[in-house]
Amino acid sequence: MSTMTQTATNKPSLQIKLCAPRGFCAGVDRAIQIVELALQKYGQPVYVRHEIVHNKYVVDGLKAKGAVFVEELDEIPAEHAERPVIFSAHGVPKAVPADAKQRNMFYLDATCPLVSKVHKEAEIHFRREREVLLIGHAGHPEVIGTMGQLPEGTVTLIETEDDARCYERKSNDRPLAYITQTT
Repeated sequence: MSTMTQTATNKPSLQIKLCAPRGFCAGVDRAIQIVELALQKYGQPVYVRHEIVHNKYVVDGLKAKGAVFVEELDEIPAEHAERPVIFSAHGVPKAVPADAKQRNMFYLDATCPLVSKVHKEAEIHFRREREVLLIGHAGHPEVIGTMGQLPEGTVTLIETEDDARCYERKSNDRPLAYITQTT
């Protein structure tokens, strides 16, 4: 609430009350807890593929506790392959866990359950032979992970209203389905 009072210059003064931060969604909170619990259980270092969340304060805090953030698995030294590697709340393409298995890495998947739900929906639409549209932002880790659930070229990214207007179906014989980026 704000309270207004008149000042000598005839402009109202405002009293502003700030709310406390709302915090994170359950999926982000869960991902942060997975990193913290892994650090407690396995010690340092714990590797995290991509920033666990888009929050510098949280990422820096986890770094201070011993988390090492990497963009790709090949950045993890071979002598640390037995150290835990955690996949971020944004999710990863199917190729990433496959690569981790091939490298004999121990990994924990901290993908947000809501993101995992979108992944499952994408697979269902694909199995039902639907054209799949993904509404989201190119290059975002969640979009990369979601598109990586299906064979390359089978998901069309729609970023803008213009993309939607210009979209041309691949086949009029196949039903159309859409999924969305959650963040």
